[in-house]
Amino acid sequence: MSVRKILHAADVHLDSPMRNLEAYPDSPTAEFAGATRRALANLVDLAIGQRVDLVVIAGDLYDGDWDDAHTGLYFVSQATRLRDAGIPLVVIRGNHDAALRMTQSIRLPTNPDDSAIMLAHDQVESRVFASLGIAVHGQSFANQAETADLSARYPGAIGGMFNLGLLHTCLTGSDGHANYAPTSPEKLTAKGYDYWALGHVHDRRECHGAGQPPIVFSGNTQGRHIGEVGAKGCVILEVDARNRVASRFHPLDVARWALMEHDAIADTLTDDLLNRFPTWIARELSAAEFRPLAVRVRVSGTTALHDKYHQHAVRLENDLRSLALQASSGQVWIEQLRIRTTKPREPGTDSTPGLESLHHVIEQLRQDSLRGERVTAWLKPLWDKLPSGLVGDSLEPLSASNPEALERWVEQVEPELRGRLRDLGDAS
Repeated sequence: MSVRKILHAADVHLDSPMRNLEAYPDSPTAEFAGATRRALANLVDLAIGQRVDLVVIAGDLYDGDWDDAHTGLYFVSQATRLRDAGIPLVVIRGNHDAALRMTQSIRLPTNPDDSAIMLAHDQVESRVFASLGIAVHGQSFANQAETADLSARYPGAIGGMFNLGLLHTCLTGSDGHANYAPTSPEKLTAKGYDYWALGHVHDRRECHGAGQPPIVFSGNTQGRHIGEVGAKGCVILEVDARNRVASRFHPLDVARWALMEHDAIADTLTDDLLNRFPTWIARELSAAEFRPLAVRVRVSGTTALHDKYHQHAVRLENDLRSLALQASSGQVWIEQLRIRTTKPREPGTDSTPGLESLHHVIEQLRQDSLRGERVTAWLKPLWDKLPSGLVGDSLEPLSASNPEALERWVEQVEPELRGRLRDLGDAS
């Protein structure tokens, strides 16, 4: 049998919103809008262009219920392109699109052999493509919180076939991921399959040991927030006549996320951050092959500039945006500047009255579980006096439902008040 090609993808999260991308003048809004759709279209283009024999998607095709039918219809349009090209598609549901979580559904096209695209959620199905010598074993999630080891129900390998296990799972040791359909590489290996196509973990990972069949997370097809940095895409397997596998990663994403970590420990000026940024962003754009980038800049470290970094955070963020425009012609979106520095502790070196009391009050506020409600109540009388246009266009709504803005404001208030207290001390 000649070489067969299988495209393994997962975690498409179709129409999932991009997080924390607040529009500002000249930000690349259009480039990020609809990114998950364009990544799926890229998947289909790649499958057709590479003449793959089979496409499998290991869960989380969707991101939950749709606002309307357009999300489902878009998938139908792409699945139809595969069918018309003679390429079968096998999909399982994951925790985000579990059968009993989705309250909307739509009639899906069938495969060229008239088999269903989506595998069942109430039993394991084995889909055999005899002409390809491939058997796909898989089961969709019935419920979002699937805590049973679904792989335990998967059948043994079918002799003479290339056996592929399709599973949405946290797998042992996948820290930071919900404990869904837990299992282990040892249990998967024991099934005797030739390849395990996994989904749920959004980082691309190979989880098999030496001499074991491949157990692979392909990662998601498009990054959606700062926790999903770097290239995203799929894996294409080439399976020879002896069922040996060679694989290659193919990027599908149309926009990327990147994190700049700046250690301020040696900084003498806040401009040291700005001086480093152009070189860093040029390198990231090149690595992303000049795709649009959403960038978070995180400043950390113990530094005497702690207060200045917080006091000048708005200016620094705007300066970063300016440098990004100059470096990329509008291809870089500064998602956020995060200041996470600490102040050197030098007891007795600052005699400005009230600083210790101020620090004590702010520390209490940081640790107060109800700080959102309290700060909102304190500022409401002032907020209500501001013109509605000013609040809507220039200021973030401060409320318990906007914890990131609240956290940032609390971190900025102490350096600001410290500076004002010192100015008062100097004036007296």
